[in-house]
Parts: sequence; structure tokens; C-alpha cells
Amino acid sequence: MVEYLNLPRTVATCISSRLATLHELDSVYGLEDMWWLLEVNTVDSHNTMIANQPRD
Repeated sequence: MVEYLNLPRTVATCISSRLATLHELDSVYGLEDMWWLLEVNTVDSHNTMIANQPRD
């Protein structure tokens, strides 16, 4: 996989997950907001993975 070279992973994850734009992260949201967005993304991704697992 290719990694982002010019952005921290946290910022790149928020942007690529479409939780916020770079402009919003720079001007609207603070650092704590970014961590909350990342938590939402992590929990949603985990729940989606669990929901898509085959049931025995």
C-alpha cells in the first residue's frame, strides 16, 4: 500500500474517510475534535467488519 507522505496519518484518515476536509481541520475543528472523528471512524469500521462476518 502507498502511504501519505505529506500528511500525518491522523489527518489523512479524517480526510480520506470524508469525516472532514483539510480546510475544516485547519479552521473549524480542533485537535480534540479530530480525535473524536477518528474514534467514530474506528468504531464504525469495526462494527461494519463484525456485521459483514459470516455467521456460523
